[in-house]
Order: sequence, then C-alpha cells, then structure tokens
Amino acid sequence: MYFSLLMETAYYRSFSTYLSEKFDQRVYRVSLDAGFSCPNRNRYAVIRDPAVRKGAVGTGGCAYCSAEGSWNGSKKKLSLEDQVKTGKVMIGRRYNASKFLAYFQAYSNTYAPVDTLREIYDSVVLDDEDFVGLIIGTRPDCIDYEKLELISSYKERGLEVWLEYGLQSSNDRTLEIIGRGHTAEDFARAVYMTKDFGISVCAHVIIGLPGESSSDILNTARFLSGLPVEGVKLHNLNIVKGTRMADEYYRGNVMPLALDEYARLAVGFLERISPDVVVQRLVAQTSSRWLLGPEWSLNKPMAVNAIIEEFKRRNSFQGKLFRK
Repeated sequence: MYFSLLMETAYYRSFSTYLSEKFDQRVYRVSLDAGFSCPNRNRYAVIRDPAVRKGAVGTGGCAYCSAEGSWNGSKKKLSLEDQVKTGKVMIGRRYNASKFLAYFQAYSNTYAPVDTLREIYDSVVLDDEDFVGLIIGTRPDCIDYEKLELISSYKERGLEVWLEYGLQSSNDRTLEIIGRGHTAEDFARAVYMTKDFGISVCAHVIIGLPGESSSDILNTARFLSGLPVEGVKLHNLNIVKGTRMADEYYRGNVMPLALDEYARLAVGFLERISPDVVVQRLVAQTSSRWLLGPEWSLNKPMAVNAIIEEFKRRNSFQGKLFRK
C-alpha cells in the first residue's frame, strides 16, 4: 500500500505538512513559465537586454537539462495570465484548493533586469488574492542585492516567499563535469546573501550524477547542513532525450539508478539534514515522451513508497544522524 500523509510525516517533514500548518489549509503550487532564459544556455527567446546577455556563463545548458529547462513545455504557448487561470482551475478542481503559491519554475527566474522581474512578479501575486506566496527557481549566480531587495518586498507584503537555488552537488568536480558553470562556494555565497533579506531558501540536489559515490552524496547533505537552508528538493537523475547526458547514456557511460539504490541514498541524505528542513520533493519527474530512464520515475507513488519503506527498514527518520 502506498504511503499516507500520516506515514509521510512520521519519517520526514513534507512541504504539504508545512503549508497546512502555516495556512491551516492545503495550499498548492501553480507552476509558471514566464519566458525567462538561463545564463548557462545562452538562449534569449524573450529576454534580449544586453546587460542580461553579458551575464551568460555557458552555452548548451547543464548536461542533464533539455531545451525545455525545468519544465514540460505544455504551457509555453499560453500567456502568463492564461497559465495562472488554467493552473488555478485545474488544481482547484482536483484538490478542492482555494489558495495557491505562484511557482516560477522554468529556467532561471531572476535572469532579467529588476524592472522586468517586478513587472512579471507583480502581475501574478499582487493582482490575485488567491495567491498567498511566491516561489522563484533560479541559479546561485543569477542573484544580487537589488534583486533580493525586490523579492523580499513581497515577504513584507505578507506573502510566503522562497528562493530555490540549484546546487545539485557540493563536489566542484561533479559540477564541472555536468557543466553547471558555478561552484559550491558560489551557492553558499548566494544563500548567505539571501538570508540577509530573511528569504527562505530551498536547495536542489541530484542523486545519481556521473562519478558520484555515496560519500559524495552524504557530503552534500553535510554541506547543506552547515548552511541556513530551510528546504531541499531531491531529484533522481533522469536521462532526458536531447541532452548531453542522453548522449553519454547511448554510449553506455551513464546509467540511471535502480529504485532500491535511489531510496537507499535518498534516506542516507535525509538522515543527515536537520529535521527542521522542509523536504519539498523526493522524486524528479519527466514526461514519458522525453524520458529515457529510469522508468520507475514515472510512478511517483511507488518511488516515494520505496523511500518510506527504506526509512522503516532502517528504523530511521529525517535528521537521525544530523550534526551541526
């Protein structure tokens, strides 16, 4: 039998539980694509400001990232306004939800001039009382004090505000191999800058990256435990068509983890982070149209259940081995 919310909260601190406790009701994310680009891909479909282009750090993107970015592409033809309306209706009907978080997910959502960011963020969260929060996914090298001042202004208006930064690994050699274009130190610097403004930080981590040992993964957990990070998203490495990682997969140089191995590593990671950290994701999902592997990632309930079973097998829980 798949996990229940009660079982889930017995082993780790979930985002759904955190939001329910804070708002006294279930609150759901509405994922949005505002047309941003990425300094690691150097693709300027919408943002053509020379000052932004100057910030490019690479071409082609990260080795695991497709041209769709962290997005399934299903809403790219919709305006931002229509994405908001459609997302609210769909989620509202499915979960009987009435309150939402605006989640700017696709690409690097601070990779634009401040005035552009203000216009985009304002158009969603200030014009709709159903939105109680703002989540912005970006890179640690796409932030500065001026942008942080803008983002913190939404918190001052009473909104729940999170900045999500992609770390993926604390091993700089791994970051170089996958073409991230930044270091672990860059990530830490961005976290401390963000905390100067009282904004909550969520870190993205990928388990199963090429060349990474279990020690590397546990070291990433320890690295995050030494930083003022309030949330974490765990991703299994998905092999996506059209990526450089897919090329290595076809050559036999990269293989996705089996589910039992991913569950073992994920639990080992979660045992070493603070029990106060909010676990916002346990499994990465990619459309079956683009996924080369692992096939098990298409079945999220099964994957999460495997992690719960590993917690049970170890008689363990999030933070059991946490050390400051």
